[in-house]
Amino acid sequence: MDSAAFEDLLVTATTSPDKKTLEKLLALLATAGNPIPASVVEELNLLWEAWGNDELDDAQGAFCIGLAGLPMTDSPVFRKLLAQAVKAVLPNYLSRPPIMKALGVRDENVALNDFAARLQRLRMLKNGLVVFLPSSGRWGIAGSLDSIGSLAINTWGGTGGGAAVPLDIVLREAVLLTPGPELIKLVDSSRGMVSSADFRNIIKRKALVPVSDEVARLMAKHGCARNLDGAAFEKYWADNAAGAAAPATRRACDGRSLKEVDLLLSAEEKAGAGNFSDAEAAAFNRFFSNLKPDTAARDSKLLASIVARLAPRASVEQLKAMLSPLPGKALFWPASPASADLNCLAVWGELPAKELEQLARITAAIFPEEYLAECAMRVPLKSLNAICANVADEVLYDLFIEQKACTSDFLLWIWKNRKKRESAELLQLLNVDNVSRALSQDNLPKAWGAALRELRTLLLNNADFQKQLIHAAGDDVSMFAAALQGALFLSSGERQSLMVKLSRVSPELRSYLEEGAGQRILKAGIGKIDTDAPAGNEPNYTSVKSHKRLMQELDDIINIHIPENREALKAARAHGDFRENSEFDAAKERRNFLGRRRSELERELSRIQPVNMRSVRVEDTAVIGSEIELKYEDGEVEVYQLLGAWDGDPERKFLAYRTRLGQAVLNSKVGDTIDAPGGRKCVLAAVRPLSEAIIAELDA
Repeated sequence: MDSAAFEDLLVTATTSPDKKTLEKLLALLATAGNPIPASVVEELNLLWEAWGNDELDDAQGAFCIGLAGLPMTDSPVFRKLLAQAVKAVLPNYLSRPPIMKALGVRDENVALNDFAARLQRLRMLKNGLVVFLPSSGRWGIAGSLDSIGSLAINTWGGTGGGAAVPLDIVLREAVLLTPGPELIKLVDSSRGMVSSADFRNIIKRKALVPVSDEVARLMAKHGCARNLDGAAFEKYWADNAAGAAAPATRRACDGRSLKEVDLLLSAEEKAGAGNFSDAEAAAFNRFFSNLKPDTAARDSKLLASIVARLAPRASVEQLKAMLSPLPGKALFWPASPASADLNCLAVWGELPAKELEQLARITAAIFPEEYLAECAMRVPLKSLNAICANVADEVLYDLFIEQKACTSDFLLWIWKNRKKRESAELLQLLNVDNVSRALSQDNLPKAWGAALRELRTLLLNNADFQKQLIHAAGDDVSMFAAALQGALFLSSGERQSLMVKLSRVSPELRSYLEEGAGQRILKAGIGKIDTDAPAGNEPNYTSVKSHKRLMQELDDIINIHIPENREALKAARAHGDFRENSEFDAAKERRNFLGRRRSELERELSRIQPVNMRSVRVEDTAVIGSEIELKYEDGEVEVYQLLGAWDGDPERKFLAYRTRLGQAVLNSKVGDTIDAPGGRKCVLAAVRPLSEAIIAELDA
């Protein structure tokens, strides 16, 4: 066992016991040895202490129960936790005291692996299953479970009545089998004999729990072979000729086309075929290696279905080996999901739910977590639960901040799972800027249309969703309004209705809209452009120098700071306990800042119009790119360079036209009286061209 990996996972499980971490830890413990070393068990006690005072969730419960099935040293502390685990994973009606007693969860005389086997039987138990009890040699049909811990077992064939069997006996020894016509000839001797080889094969396929050869022998002796005497039975049980003589059938891995593989797989599934051998895995590898790319593209859905159905019968190592030729060849596994055509990923919205879960599980086994995160940004909503089950929230958040691109499906998935995911970080991505960007996408394939329509409906009609957007904007109502102004997917009527609803949620936004921003938004030609309204948004003017500076800042954020921050987060996470991890907190705060700043720059740069100051014609009017002289009533004289929105520098008297004084003086003529900020009045005494040195600096 990898000791370093064990220590890292144990620390994470102690502080943040999420499902993925616990699954990795359990898989690692399965390789620790038989039995698990005492030193490892001792370290696990730290976990029991950390969890002991809290109610366990599903993931913690599944971990404890999975550990009980390993060669684990028993202890009273673990037994106590195990009782909590059972209550976490079982429904209330199966957590009653008689059932807990039958499980032996607190009985030290019931070994942990026996408890795990009993729990497995309990979780599978349901009405209509065929039951065989080795201790009595009895066959029957499972009925209902009563309140005192007994199971009604009806006599096979419905004759002779039934009996209540203590649940303890059922969970300790019962063989549970799925019903079907095949079982009739195993139990009813009047139907004729089946070969012992066929008997074994049918039991193997139909049994829900492993059946030893000794128990299978008892089942035959009390089933179809009950009329044989001792010697005849021994001969019957030892005779495998009938099974050996069965004709060989063509295997799925031998298929010559996708359609043939599909048919053979279906036949094997129907017959209850077991796991693939290494030889079969190698044969699948050869088949997928020879599969032509155009065939894989044309029959993408069929290929995805076949791949998904391989998962239940193959180990992770076998899956990696047999499917290694498909990444980049199969459309649903493009080399780069972030840049792939959406049509290539459409199959993720077309498969049945069960196959989607298997395909996502295989994808998680073959590709790194970052690849799944890229898929999550692009695939249809239907598959997102399956994919994101294998991706941490931090990885999804980091990738979103880095790429700033996703579909409406991903944002809608965040909203639908806001109460289920462990981290609140993803909810921060539900802001008006991201929603507007996602809803502005057009010409999307059919599989993405439903989520886009639903997200649009949420924006227009769902008060809770609107509150989330307001909350994400914080106090920056001007930025919020600017993002809405650029939302070209709404008609004027929808825009007006939305502003009314948002004003009810946020008094600050209402005040801002009433001060004039609302009229500017309505006149901006949102959605379907009105013929009498000006098209487009008024640009923000600035110098060439400031425009280049903002472009460079955005480039540095994307290509330098965000990658550096991602590495810092990885390093901080490796330190373990997040509760006292100042490096992790600082890295997260830095990440949030970079995300906000990137959004601001992208929004502003989309509206900036750089101005070449040398081309500005200066006469008697204060314009951007002119020097102005203001004379106040008390005789004070001030000279400013009236410049672009991002050129302001108070020490050098560079006045940005977007400031209050800049707005007051802009487009005024020499001799006009100006109402300056602070209640002062002044006269525009002169307007002059900028100096050659300033022009050269700003045009650089």
